[in-house]
Amino acid sequence: MLNKVKKWLRSLFEYPPLKWQGSDYDEYWRYRKLTGQTPLNSFQKNRAELVLKYIEERSSVLDIGGGSGSVLLYVNDRKKISKMVVADISKSALEMARENGLITVEVDISKIGTLRDIPAADYIFMFEVLEHISNSEEVLNWAISRAGKGVFFSVPNTGFLFHRLRLFLGRFPLQWRLNPSEHLRFWTLRDMKWWLKELGYQTYKLHGYEGVPLLSDLWPSLFSEGLFVFIPKAH
Repeated sequence: MLNKVKKWLRSLFEYPPLKWQGSDYDEYWRYRKLTGQTPLNSFQKNRAELVLKYIEERSSVLDIGGGSGSVLLYVNDRKKISKMVVADISKSALEMARENGLITVEVDISKIGTLRDIPAADYIFMFEVLEHISNSEEVLNWAISRAGKGVFFSVPNTGFLFHRLRLFLGRFPLQWRLNPSEHLRFWTLRDMKWWLKELGYQTYKLHGYEGVPLLSDLWPSLFSEGLFVFIPKAH
């Protein structure tokens, strides 16, 4: 926890090096030095544990922006999935997913037309995806239409305490790794509730996760670093 606090305090005043200046997500994966065997980080593990609260055994899953498929494999180890498909824009990531034994589809979700041929599934994952695209509403509505049982997604919480403090000190909330262009959309917890209501989604589960232990459960809008949403499919 002490290391996290040090990281958050540094984030109030520092900028990461501007390493990535293109739009090639294969380069993005190479810069981050990720492999098909890279262990889940704490954010990914927490998201997967939240999924396990809702998903049933033998469900089929489509992971949009799933990279190497590591989150899918983690969930599958605990609740067997009948069919696992990873969709991503990065050829490098998809090669890792295939090496991990997963079905893959290459897509650019910023272009809704590329999604038409993706197979339907019981559940669709979109973790840390919607903040990267301008057509988030269109993609979420598409996912709901294609999912048989529901959609899981997550985004950073721009209302996190240290993002607010950074803005107070004159710097925009720091949510990127290699280039500020990584994120196009931003939500706080209150924004998320408003957004889902405007899109017509009344029934959903919304969790704050990561951030400051204990306080993130008591006051997620201020102390959680991420927002996790599950929208069950109405039948």
